[in-house]
Amino acid sequence: MEPLSAIISLLRPRVVHPKLITESGRWEVRYPKVEVAGYGLVLSGRCHLIRDGMAPATLAAGDFVLMPPAPGFVMASDPDVEPVTAEPVMVDAGTADGLTEVRHGDQEGTAEFEMLGGYFLFDPANISLLAELLPDLVHVRGADVTAKRLAAMIDLATEEALARRPGRDLILERLVEVMLVEALRHSGESAHPVGRPNLLRGLADPNLSRALRCFHADLQRHWTVGELAREAGLSRSAFSERFATAVGLPPMAYLIQWRMAVAKDLLRRGGMALEELAFAIGYESASAFSTAFRKNVGRPPSHFAKEMRADARPTAEGRITASA
Repeated sequence: MEPLSAIISLLRPRVVHPKLITESGRWEVRYPKVEVAGYGLVLSGRCHLIRDGMAPATLAAGDFVLMPPAPGFVMASDPDVEPVTAEPVMVDAGTADGLTEVRHGDQEGTAEFEMLGGYFLFDPANISLLAELLPDLVHVRGADVTAKRLAAMIDLATEEALARRPGRDLILERLVEVMLVEALRHSGESAHPVGRPNLLRGLADPNLSRALRCFHADLQRHWTVGELAREAGLSRSAFSERFATAVGLPPMAYLIQWRMAVAKDLLRRGGMALEELAFAIGYESASAFSTAFRKNVGRPPSHFAKEMRADARPTAEGRITASA
């Protein structure tokens, strides 16, 4: 499986919780740490989105934004307005089509800015992949064809989320997966990627992409930096430096991180002997794998598997009220 598809597969995005975010007047609202990935499609108007540690992004009608877990962020009509740190006011009855409406700024009058937003729930075993391998912010401009494709999928996802028809959960899962792939693929292809080094920057580099695809396609192989460098068509030193600059991790650290992510997914599923699991991800024995897993995850594989079985609920479902 190619790298981006493999990430989405391990994250297992499941549910979209749509809401209509509206604003009027001059306003600025600060949100604390957000523990899930949020998305938004701007329906009308403009606003500023300022993630802590990043330059402001101006969102306009037709724009799509995806933001993985964040240390905090601000939404504002004007960045010079004094921010208010507070929960948004919930409009009593929601909209006519069943969406919950969240209003910022003036509570009376016609909304000057409207955004359809929501959040994704991911498998808790590998929720850390969002922060470790993906961009801090994905911003697709409304004029881009990708934004139009995303808007169509969001419309379908919102309709499904609000309905109670047979097969609803399965359709939502597939729509969310496609939404994420579209948004992340666009970010990786962008000439001006946003935020810190991440996997998408590595995939956008033709040389590094060849090495990444080879590794992901053959996880059982005992890869070395030299072998990956040959696949990339680079010297060992040039490959290591280029990989770390783009992805944010040295090549072998990335290999170990990904193997641990796959291991956590397999342990969560259960039904596979430890020896078989170890061979499947490139370890020569169960003991070698167990040692590596404990070093990187902080507990033995058996303990991790028990924790996953004991807490199979979606991550942070009860703590989403601040994700606008």
